[in-house]
Amino acid sequence: MKESGEAFTKTETGDATVKGEKEEEAVRTQQQQRQRRRRRRLAWACGLFLLLLVILGTVALVLALVVFKIREPTATLNSVTLKRIASQLSLASFTLQLNLTLHLDLLIHNPNRASFSYGSGDTAVLYRGISVGQGNVQPGRIPARGDAHLAVNLTVDAARFAGDLPGLTQDLIAGRLELDTSTRIPGRVSFLGFIKRRALVLSGCEFVIGGLPQPKILEQQCRQKTEL
Repeated sequence: MKESGEAFTKTETGDATVKGEKEEEAVRTQQQQRQRRRRRRLAWACGLFLLLLVILGTVALVLALVVFKIREPTATLNSVTLKRIASQLSLASFTLQLNLTLHLDLLIHNPNRASFSYGSGDTAVLYRGISVGQGNVQPGRIPARGDAHLAVNLTVDAARFAGDLPGLTQDLIAGRLELDTSTRIPGRVSFLGFIKRRALVLSGCEFVIGGLPQPKILEQQCRQKTEL
């Protein structure tokens, strides 16, 4: 009887040990399954995040190339007006006095889907390649796909004509004074406040003043370009 009881006790102990091992194994299996599920969820989250980054990058690239593609602002000279002209030629002393003021109406067009801010510009008046006067362009801002009229007053310095006084005398006697203007306007195109691109608007015009002593613009031809 005693041996039978000991055998029964051993059997119960063995069964308990096996049961405990199975429970531990089941717990480890559940933990491993939870870890695998967490890793899969993390992998899915990382994959979705990367996919979202790719989509956002593609959209930004398309916007940069198509919608936000920087286009060249253009400058057009609408009109050149003589505000004042006075000349006096002395053949005895072979001296010439000339007082000339020009008014330029420049149209700046911004074709971009962003604003164009421009700084202080300058305009020079040239006679046969010699700078004889200048004017300033005040800074400003042009909205997206907008226009701005710039008024520039140019004062001609008569003393600078001394380099080609015979030619100027001939032009005044003939009633045709050929002048050139060169305008330079630095600026910047800004997208969303942080995407910025510098631009330099250049405009040049050739025109003929005639009809002296009642002057008027007889001919004018302009060209322009923008450097990004």
